[in-house]
Amino acid sequence: MASKVVARMAGHDWRRNADLIALRQTGYVPYTQRNNPDYQPQPMRLCARSESREALTALTEVLGANCDYNPDSDYPFEILLPFETVAKYMGVLHVYESGRKAYDVALNALSVLEQLEYVIVSRGRDSDSGQNKPLRLWLTDRFFTSHGIAVEDIRQWLNQYRLWAMKNGLTETLKQKYERHLVRINRLGIDIERKHSLKNRLKQIKRWVVSPDLQNLKKDAEAAIEDELARRQQDEHRLDTLLDASADSIRQLASAKRRNQNGFYQTWVNWTMKMSPIQAMQLEAMLKREQPALLAENPEAYYRLLLERAGALPT
Repeated sequence: MASKVVARMAGHDWRRNADLIALRQTGYVPYTQRNNPDYQPQPMRLCARSESREALTALTEVLGANCDYNPDSDYPFEILLPFETVAKYMGVLHVYESGRKAYDVALNALSVLEQLEYVIVSRGRDSDSGQNKPLRLWLTDRFFTSHGIAVEDIRQWLNQYRLWAMKNGLTETLKQKYERHLVRINRLGIDIERKHSLKNRLKQIKRWVVSPDLQNLKKDAEAAIEDELARRQQDEHRLDTLLDASADSIRQLASAKRRNQNGFYQTWVNWTMKMSPIQAMQLEAMLKREQPALLAENPEAYYRLLLERAGALPT
């Protein structure tokens, strides 16, 4: 997935980026002046200089290549590198003889991406230098859509990423990698638990990459339960019957949600939409006869077996 994203970043023409043109018409706001209500940004010429465009391209390529694309992470699209390393990969990190490090080119490019709302930056005081630096970065949905990547493509790539990790036994490895990143973050004292607006924005990005049918699943099920309860109340059913019906509906909702969260289930649904329904029903009936309890005990293994028998499991 990183290679697909980086390919889009490398071929992007910043001279035709509508967001960048609109920002330059208004003018940049330096980070040091963002809390100054009296600062007036100065409009700039529409086309950025070649050095600025090269810096933006290099930064977006590094961010796209080192992003967390695991959809199971708490907050997806986080950059799993310190920004100093990002500057090093860009080739703009300068180390003086005294040991002081400077990467103003990378910081300026990051400030532009942040004002374009392509990147979310959580800043804090660096324990080594004592300066206020970008400590955690996340890519936003506009980072992808502004480079011509459709929402459907992102969802498809993330689903393929999950299936690739499952098939190659890397699910736990990726989880451990993300946990090591969180340990490093906690050791540096970088905490976003109290930054509620930031957490809400990150959750909004995660909802953006979740399929709309999953978002509406709970609402539809709750509405169906309410309708059923109203109908049974009219029929003067006993209270215990109503409670049993509600419990069954909730279990069905949880089961449906688990199936939808299963990447193999989504792949199976996509395959059945392209093939004959009779063929899909025959495969399901055969597998249920052979292993009747597999669907309830392990839905992931159930749909994976169906895909293997249908020859539809991605390689």
